[in-house]
Amino acid sequence: MRTKGAIAAGAATVLLAGGAGSMAAFTGGGGIGGGGVGSGSLALTQSGTPNWKDQHGSIAITDFRAVPGDTVTYMGSFKITATGTNLRANLAVDGASITGDPALKAAMTTSVTATINGASLPSGAGGAVITPAQNGKIVDVKVMFTFQPTTPSAVAQTAQINLSNFNVTLKQV
Repeated sequence: MRTKGAIAAGAATVLLAGGAGSMAAFTGGGGIGGGGVGSGSLALTQSGTPNWKDQHGSIAITDFRAVPGDTVTYMGSFKITATGTNLRANLAVDGASITGDPALKAAMTTSVTATINGASLPSGAGGAVITPAQNGKIVDVKVMFTFQPTTPSAVAQTAQINLSNFNVTLKQV
């Protein structure tokens, strides 16, 4: 009888040990002290009325007929919104927003300069560099469209490009 009892006790031990893999283990955790993360913003809002001039003074852009060597200059002001810890953006002209004759577009070069309170902003390959340091400030933008003086004789004569919808852009880099 003792043998039967020992076998029964051994079988019970085996059955109990079979469930050992499902036994709960100790766990613990603690707060990491983090917080919420918000996103930044980037925008340009036109401020005031822009104007146009050539190398001789103010012009009405809709009546101007450029010839090789002319430079037409747009001047406008924009309020900058630039928030974000590591934000860096380029202020430039969107070339796709200039429409018209391909020969005249190809003969025109565009350059952009930007100043805040008369101080020039640094420029990179993509345009004037904007950082959160300029947030809330007014930037004065000058865009020069130069009809290349080396344009061959009849190229782009009587052609037209449309500058009424060109865009000054601010793009994160």
